[in-house]
Amino acid sequence: MILNLKGSENLKVEPPNWWTHFDDRKLELMVYKEKIGNSNILKILDSNKEVCSSIKIIDLKKTDNENYLFIKLLLMNDLKPGTYTFNLNGPSIQNSFNYTFYGPEKNRYYANGFNSSDVIYLLMPDRFSNGDLNNDFIQGLRAGTDRTKPGLRHGGDFQGIINHLDYLKELGVTAIWMTPVFINDMPEIAGGYGDHVYGAYHGYAATDFYQVDPRFGTNQKYKELVETAHEKGLKVVMDIIHNHSGDKHWWIDDPPTLNWYNSNPNYKHTNYEVSVVNDPYASSFDLKQLTEAPFVTEMPDLNQNNPLLQRYLIQLSYWWIEYSGIDGIRMDTYPYAFKEPMAEWANSVLSEFPNFSIVGEIWNNEPPLTAYWQSGFNSPDEYESYLPSVIDFPFSASVGRAIGKNSNSSDIRELYYNFAQDFVYPDPTKNVIFLDNHDTERFYMTIGQDIKKYKIGFALLMVSRGIPQMYYGSEINLFGTKQKGDADIRKDFPGGWPDDERSAFTKKGRTNQENDIWDFYSILLNWRKNNPTIHNGKMMQFTSFNDNVYSLFRYDEKRVVGLLINPTDQKIKVLTNKYNELIKNQKFYHEVISGKKKKWKEEITIPPIGFKLLEFTL
Repeated sequence: MILNLKGSENLKVEPPNWWTHFDDRKLELMVYKEKIGNSNILKILDSNKEVCSSIKIIDLKKTDNENYLFIKLLLMNDLKPGTYTFNLNGPSIQNSFNYTFYGPEKNRYYANGFNSSDVIYLLMPDRFSNGDLNNDFIQGLRAGTDRTKPGLRHGGDFQGIINHLDYLKELGVTAIWMTPVFINDMPEIAGGYGDHVYGAYHGYAATDFYQVDPRFGTNQKYKELVETAHEKGLKVVMDIIHNHSGDKHWWIDDPPTLNWYNSNPNYKHTNYEVSVVNDPYASSFDLKQLTEAPFVTEMPDLNQNNPLLQRYLIQLSYWWIEYSGIDGIRMDTYPYAFKEPMAEWANSVLSEFPNFSIVGEIWNNEPPLTAYWQSGFNSPDEYESYLPSVIDFPFSASVGRAIGKNSNSSDIRELYYNFAQDFVYPDPTKNVIFLDNHDTERFYMTIGQDIKKYKIGFALLMVSRGIPQMYYGSEINLFGTKQKGDADIRKDFPGGWPDDERSAFTKKGRTNQENDIWDFYSILLNWRKNNPTIHNGKMMQFTSFNDNVYSLFRYDEKRVVGLLINPTDQKIKVLTNKYNELIKNQKFYHEVISGKKKKWKEEITIPPIGFKLLEFTL
């Protein structure tokens, strides 16, 4: 890692290497060194020191900063794997560097995407498990590890995750989404954002996009994590940020161009109002504040409209997919970036990796405003995002309204109203649905610390259309509250550190209540994993108007699954004839949680603040 490049003799090239087999034959190298921009001649030599005819030089793009040179190349189809020498010459300057092209790996399983057959487990590497104590303190970085302070790094890393992949497989999830793993060489105290203890343990303030944080491990260790997860049948989703970097990124003191970052003196920070992007009445002032202002002071805003940066970000995704073997990308703060370059990015990535998946964070609780961002949306402004999947905040909000701590029994209809608006989505089955995540209140607190509602919420998450995402620790009810700060909803997983008194990764180390929740989650997760009716079946819902019970069904030609929710504090007997159009002449059903076979009668009793999850084989 080169932390101080300006004025040094070191030469930095990004991407650091490339591959010969991409369909996209363009490659744009960003070369950084003092006065490298004075170069005007480039020769590329092969291993025999002959001029290479398989790499065509399109342009040596110079910017307003003489310390950068962008080399635009066209790779011929006959380009062979190997290391090539790039010789740059110009007035009083001569440089050379070696650049390696790799070929495809045979029989490699990667870039396979995620879909409605998956359940994604969101974890924060710093808070999950510390498997390598040797990387807790890295000389030269601005922050180390201190578990006594909630807002600082706690030492979780890639090895800790690898150590517990079997735990996740046993639990029943099929994919892992980690918050960003890029190096965040940020100070412990964030002076521009309230002088709070910070440390950027969350990963969203990247200071080098091509290097993982060494406190998590190495790039090779990250690749090992992905490959080990694949061996165990688990997919991996990478969290990427194109909207901003950290303010200690090596670009900050010496940016490639004057407009590499957005700089608008009218705004101190963004307005966080993502609706202005698709508001037909939005002011230019509001739109610019959303897309051109820093997310927070420590996270300056990148200008994706800069064509050099735009290509840089496309290649960044290619590189991480091919290098590490990830299966999908979760794009942070999607509407905060300029939407046209983001559309080109998504289209480029999915054209190169057709089976890959991308989900965008669209933090808006209104279905039409969220659906706008999904590919295929019939928008009045004719915008095509090419984004296949959106994070379904409206789903999460509707669950909170339906069974939240301040809700009443009639609010259960909020679930019905939310799903009734699914016609606005081009494909709601691709929505990533969730109850809570690293930025929200823990679900247990949202529903007033009611364990019965807690179970209702998870059952709903498992049965609803879409791709479920659960938040780490939910399976043992590792709750916290935003009122105490972000760190309280991002607690360390018990047992992830050698000096922890107990390990919730084991049945013996969990409390009775934790085991009750864990077993409940695991039953539903493993049931769902092998249930194609939930993965691909149609959905039908019944209002709570007649009996105060909300009913959601999934069905296909072979099976019918029904979730019946009673939000009241009294048991309810439901007349089952209203379900005849689905159940037809079935006489028995399987109760999913208990595993018992029961007779289908004219009435079924739903316990107070409870549910029944039923399965019929046709």
